[in-house]
Amino acid sequence: MTHPARLNLIMFATIVGLMVFLYSKPQIQGVQEYPISSAVMEDVQTVRIIRQQKEMILKRLDHRWYLIKPVQAQADEEKIKEILKILTATSDQRFPATDLGRFGLDRPGVQLYFDDEYVGFGGFAPVTQQQYVMTNDLVYLVAPRYVLALPLSASDLINPRLLASNEIPMRLELSHLSVEFKNGNWNSIIQDSGQTLDTKTIEHWVHLWQTAYARELTFEQQLSDDLVEVGDIKISLKNEQKIVLRILQSETEVVFLRADGGIGYHFPVDAGRQLLDPYAIKLSQAVSQWSTKS
Repeated sequence: MTHPARLNLIMFATIVGLMVFLYSKPQIQGVQEYPISSAVMEDVQTVRIIRQQKEMILKRLDHRWYLIKPVQAQADEEKIKEILKILTATSDQRFPATDLGRFGLDRPGVQLYFDDEYVGFGGFAPVTQQQYVMTNDLVYLVAPRYVLALPLSASDLINPRLLASNEIPMRLELSHLSVEFKNGNWNSIIQDSGQTLDTKTIEHWVHLWQTAYARELTFEQQLSDDLVEVGDIKISLKNEQKIVLRILQSETEVVFLRADGGIGYHFPVDAGRQLLDPYAIKLSQAVSQWSTKS
């Protein structure tokens, strides 16, 4: 066998041997991840949050989330999704649920109940800044973002939309104006003059009510003393239910206080005036057009 042939044979044997070694070499396993819960987000029907001895309860009804304690209101769906994400969390460490004081779990800062499943939030690991949570008789370390998704107060859970998506108005009554959807059309009566509004203005105004989002929410007992009550508005819905909103005003804002939940929806004064008066919409549009032309 010639010298080049021997070199080729040695090279071939070396390559084959290397391939066999790589193929048969045990694979290094990644860090094991432990799911902290087996619950499925979509199956949860009730969420209970206890924070600073205050309790908040959410319930899923007809595929929508509602706050039922301490007040009743439609919940902010996106915020509830963020809360439920703790059920999908994993941890690379878990410990027996003993000597809970060292984890800050003897007195959890926040307690969660997803139906019957309990999750308690404790202290933070000094090196990783992950948080200790306890569920199903085990303690895990998870990212701090899960506790940041939890509300500080019940008002943080409420949908800031003035009328919920399933609250479809069919009649709106103010002291000076009534509009009603009847026989496929919107009709109006201006109380003082007996005049009517054009259909386009009414439709724009009703749409404004259906899409209005408050900049801030407060409970009735938290409302400022600067607010003065100036009347109310009664709204009849497609499902035959009725909503009564008390109207409160100050120099800087208009607040609509829902009688059914005691929740105040705050709007800047200009936005509030447009909700109270369809002509304010037309005036705003006229000013905007004039400013554009100028």
